[in-house]
Amino acid sequence: MSESKPPYWSSQRLFQSFSIDAKAAGIEFVGTTFFFLLGLGGIQAATGESLQSGSTIEQTLYIATSMGFSLLVTAWLFYRVTGGLFNPNITLALFLVGVVSPVRFVLFCIAQMQGINSAQGVFIEMFITAALVIAVLMLAAEKHSATPFAPVKSFHLFVVE
Repeated sequence: MSESKPPYWSSQRLFQSFSIDAKAAGIEFVGTTFFFLLGLGGIQAATGESLQSGSTIEQTLYIATSMGFSLLVTAWLFYRVTGGLFNPNITLALFLVGVVSPVRFVLFCIAQMQGINSAQGVFIEMFITAALVIAVLMLAAEKHSATPFAPVKSFHLFVVE
């Protein structure tokens, strides 16, 4: 007779990997901080330059590129350890589809919190992050042989046609 597993929501099953989840949450905190330090450093540089020359399209592109490269670099660095989530909405989406455990979800959300007011949080998380959540679910959580290069292949097909 085989042993039966404890129910999914039992404390024994939820906390069996607590030490691993806690370490991963600590590293997720470091990764989130690193992501913001790189991205906000680029914004600071662009803002300092715009004080002298005025706001331009180059400044806007520099800011967008800084945040994009910041996410790219930190996601590559922390992907193997934590998944490189860096955002509570991404963590929530992956929890809802069963990729992230409940305990890891709570610990990661705590590690990812940043100091913003309620109104900012609503607009940032509700509108801007919705596209990011969909992209992560379709490109990272959906398993397919083309998943790692899906954005590159889609862009290539778009440019060629």
